[in-house]
Amino acid sequence: RRACDMAFMILGIGSALLPLLLRLALKLRLGVPLLYGILMLTLFHSWYQVHAALADGILFAMVGLVALSWLVTLARRLWELLEDLRCELSAARAFAGRVRQARLDGCSAVSAEGLF
Repeated sequence: RRACDMAFMILGIGSALLPLLLRLALKLRLGVPLLYGILMLTLFHSWYQVHAALADGILFAMVGLVALSWLVTLARRLWELLEDLRCELSAARAFAGRVRQARLDGCSAVSAEGLF
């Protein structure tokens, strides 16, 4: 009786976590490799047994492409961050130049127009 209750509890927790794990896999762009793995283990199991090396190679290639897409996304985000930083530094230098020029001219007001 106690073992049966434990099995139902584990099954319930597992079925509650399954949607979260699937959502995480899709968010990480692992949906296609996951679907491929499920199909290879269910519908195409006999083909998989005969061509295991090829099927595993296809799966590894898919996961490799996903990892490459992560690296491309990371590189794009870093590029955008560096570009924003460069623009901010350029605007800060331009503003500092305007402040120096205003001091030389004896003005107390500095225009920030056109900096960003």
